[in-house]
Amino acid sequence: MGNDKKNSLDYDFIVEEALRSVVKKSLEIVKLKGLDNEHHFFISFNAKYPGVIVPPELTKTNEDEIKIILQHQFWDLTPEKDKFSVTLSFDGKKKKIVVPYNSIFSFSDPSVGFGLQFKNNYLTDDLNTLSKDEIEQNVDKKKVLSKREEAEIVSLDSFRTKNKNK
Repeated sequence: MGNDKKNSLDYDFIVEEALRSVVKKSLEIVKLKGLDNEHHFFISFNAKYPGVIVPPELTKTNEDEIKIILQHQFWDLTPEKDKFSVTLSFDGKKKKIVVPYNSIFSFSDPSVGFGLQFKNNYLTDDLNTLSKDEIEQNVDKKKVLSKREEAEIVSLDSFRTKNKNK
């Protein structure tokens, strides 16, 4: 019974899913209202993650990580349940990309000093089809194409702007 308590909750997975919902909600707001003031998003993601669709010129390097910026020139932003798509300009040509939320390594809005980093890329469909015993025996199945093994503990207070008028 003691072992069941130890492994009954996967807090890393729960927290990562909650933080990924921040990315989704932010993109939904931008779709409805646009980017105000100096807001802009830096998003890095795993190019080899299943479901990622990017122009071939972005995958010519040996890098698994692709970084995009959503600021002035983006079109057709479409946040969905498990992914988002957006049209960006590459060498003057508009091309659509598709990014599953679980492929994202980092998301930031430097204009307000906000940022998130994710330590793992999860295939939630795989996790949902595995039994508890399979998950415990094959912990590596939760880590998909990710080179990030160490968790980073980040206080959200460090990203908030201080109101000196209080």
